[in-house]
Amino acid sequence: MIIIEEIDKNRAIPAQAEHDVIVMGWEDRRRTRQRVRTLKGRECAIALPTGTVLGDGEVVYVEPDFYISIEAKEEDLLVVPLRDPTSAAALGYEMGNRHLPVSISHGSLATPYDRLIEEWLSKSGVPYERRKGKFEPVRMVHHHG
Repeated sequence: MIIIEEIDKNRAIPAQAEHDVIVMGWEDRRRTRQRVRTLKGRECAIALPTGTVLGDGEVVYVEPDFYISIEAKEEDLLVVPLRDPTSAAALGYEMGNRHLPVSISHGSLATPYDRLIEEWLSKSGVPYERRKGKFEPVRMVHHHG
């Protein structure tokens, strides 16, 4: 079993190394202790420092003959276009008040699908689209108090 205990972002990948992948949803990429299997069948134990979040494309393990990277899984998302600063700020306030994970890119805000959030968006008259995509939440530290 391969044990992944640290992420070395400066480690060089050997030119002839075979590429293997671990496909993970956004919640699993936040879990620091878990057992997973690569697409090529390698069993891995992830034991990373608390607070580590694995990003799409991040290389997590390198050996002379192979390396392993993370691939964000396509997930069901609610995507809201950000049309103007006022409505974007109001939406950000409401999403933050609900402690929802969000991703902001390409003029839109996305959050993992939730039936209750979809109902709230619909009742509030907020235009949205439900679609599949890779979810990379905004990484900011926030504490109350």
